[in-house]
Amino acid sequence: MRDRVQPQPMDFNSFRQENGVLILLNLGVMLGLLGLHLIFRPVLGILSTGSAVALSARFLMQLGELALLARPPVELGQKGTKIYAALTVAAHIAFASLLSALSAGQESHHVVLLVIPVIAAAFWFRLPALILTVAVVTGLTVLQVWIPLGVLPQGQLVEYFEATTVALIFILVAGVVRLLAHQLWNREEALQQSLSQLAAARDQLVKEERLAAIGKLSFAIAHEIRNPVTMISCSASAASRPGASTEARAECLETIAQESKRLEQLTGDFLSYARQRPPELRRVTFATILGAAWGLARHRTEEAGIELVLVPPEDREGDLDPFQIQQALLNLLMNALDATPPGGRISLGGHLENGRIHLWVEDTGAPVPQAMADRLGEPFQSTKPMGTGLGLAITRSIARAHGGDLVLEDNREGQVRLTLDLPAGRSMEAR
Repeated sequence: MRDRVQPQPMDFNSFRQENGVLILLNLGVMLGLLGLHLIFRPVLGILSTGSAVALSARFLMQLGELALLARPPVELGQKGTKIYAALTVAAHIAFASLLSALSAGQESHHVVLLVIPVIAAAFWFRLPALILTVAVVTGLTVLQVWIPLGVLPQGQLVEYFEATTVALIFILVAGVVRLLAHQLWNREEALQQSLSQLAAARDQLVKEERLAAIGKLSFAIAHEIRNPVTMISCSASAASRPGASTEARAECLETIAQESKRLEQLTGDFLSYARQRPPELRRVTFATILGAAWGLARHRTEEAGIELVLVPPEDREGDLDPFQIQQALLNLLMNALDATPPGGRISLGGHLENGRIHLWVEDTGAPVPQAMADRLGEPFQSTKPMGTGLGLAITRSIARAHGGDLVLEDNREGQVRLTLDLPAGRSMEAR
């Protein structure tokens, strides 16, 4: 099996989480050792002062390190993380060795603390460093028996046997943890490959969708431009005929003027749609935005014999682009004006609901056909004979640039409501 350390480069955040788990495990082992010592005190005797001080100091050190890892002052790079990992393993080994030395061979159960550096090395180190760590740990396990006993009489061989058994357990732990770590790394690598493939597929789909959208939009633009250009060309040809009457030429010139105006409006709307800039957010109230849109549209609705009602909005303010939102509301008002018969009513209002801003325009015209409702806001989709559909497309683009959308909230006879559904955000508050 191919040896490898954790996925390269060594990630400090992942190491921080793994080391935090090992610290908690080490704290639990130390508390367990103290508990066992209290239970078996008649056999083990009273814990030596040196051992008690060492355990207390190490316990506090590990708590401090755990708190530091929770909010590290700096984030180490790959090299710094490797050094930190090596020092962590060395500190675990040094503490376990110190505790065994202070116990003078009477509390050999402290050797269980050496399991922690073995587990850590199996996760963090390459194979040579792992072998070295296991060799040091097993050597210390045997030495803690040999140093106090020296040349053993035949009856003390059981001590060596127990120490060797513990050393074999360390080797087994290192192998099992390494095997599990390999499986974890392989799964992580496979997951990363899958994510990379998904990202590549997503980028390709986005690219294809953009190309398809560009093609569709280009076709729609060509179709919309062709009609007025054809009318201008035919009218110009008719007006230039030698036998054409003055009335016929005047009619042709009038057609040329109307189609030229239509072409100018079409190109202007398309440029507005294509050049949509990111919103410049600033604090503004509902009343300011709705009042400005109402004032600009009021004269047009009066001329058309339609009542324009401004519903008093909630006294709220938030971060919006007032120019863009005002433009979007004007587009909705002009759309409602075209759809509302004389004597009808258009209402304009806004409120905050479920943490979202709702700025709406409602008219008493006929409902939007379902086929058009399903394609609301798409360019060149309009029920008006001379409409381009770019007004609602621009409105939807503005709403989405703010993180919201354009919604057909109500669509029935005498009550059609289009709403700018925008996120309120943390900045939205009562005045």
